[in-house]
Amino acid sequence: MPNFFRNYLTCCLIVMLPATVIARSNKDADAVITLRDGNPCFSYPKDEEILKRPYSFSYLGVSKNTGGVIWEIQITSYDRKGLVEPNSTKTCIEYGVLTPGTKEDKAAKPLVPDSPYHVFISVAEAPGGRNSYDRKFASDFCITKNKKGEPVLVEADFDKAWYCLKPGETKKRGFWGWLFGK
Repeated sequence: MPNFFRNYLTCCLIVMLPATVIARSNKDADAVITLRDGNPCFSYPKDEEILKRPYSFSYLGVSKNTGGVIWEIQITSYDRKGLVEPNSTKTCIEYGVLTPGTKEDKAAKPLVPDSPYHVFISVAEAPGGRNSYDRKFASDFCITKNKKGEPVLVEADFDKAWYCLKPGETKKRGFWGWLFGK
């Protein structure tokens, strides 16, 4: 009987290993990225969990996918007075532009076309909330040009190295993506 339990546990760990690797992204949902004046503009979705509780923006960081933060902002004070909530494309935070209630921890560096970037947004319990919680939103993106020479946003993907998808191209799903719907 002890061998059966050990073998069963070993099989479960082997089966669950790929799922834990897939689940390492540590994000609750995708960040929303749009273009404003040729620059990426970041927001987060008003998903069901966000609508249930009081929440407020707390941090935004943009980094190269190969490493290195290139822009970082956060709230100026925990009372969040005057803070604009980037929870829609109308109130998104444009790259390099400070919004009311935020301070810049790292000044924005110019974005290089056709280079993969990562954005991370954190929202936290709003003042007066009873429980401590936060939600994390992240996405990988590139700015490229379409056939007309206009700037467009595309997704970034990883296959041995980070790369930018072409306009209209979608990420290829591997076996685990197909199995788990990612």
